[in-house]
Amino acid sequence: EHPAVETVWYPKFEGCSEYEALLQPGGGYGGLISFALVRPERAPQVYDALEWSKGPSLGTEFSLACAYTLLAHYQELDWAESCGVPRNLIRLSAGSEDPSRLVGALATALEFA
Repeated sequence: EHPAVETVWYPKFEGCSEYEALLQPGGGYGGLISFALVRPERAPQVYDALEWSKGPSLGTEFSLACAYTLLAHYQELDWAESCGVPRNLIRLSAGSEDPSRLVGALATALEFA
C-alpha cells in the first residue's frame, strides 16, 4: 500500500485461484514477492538504497533483493515488457531475519522512490 509502489506480484494477491488450486493442505504463500514502482526510473535508487543482500534467490535463509528482469532477461528487455514483466521490477525473497528489520529497510529504501 506504499504510494510509490504501482504493482505487487504475490500469489495471495495476484493469481490466487491458480495458486490455491495447487496449494498443499496447510501450505502458505512463501516469501517471494515482486513489485514495480509508480516512477520506474527510480528503481535503481530504491534498489541501491535497500539494505538487503543482493542476488538471485536459490533458497537461502537470509533475505535477498534482485533486479529480476535485468538479471534474467537483459538481452530481451523489450520482449519481457511485452509479456507484462517490467524492466525495473524488483524481486524480494524474505529470509528468516526479524520481519520488522526487513520491512523497515524496505520502507527506508522506498523513500528514494
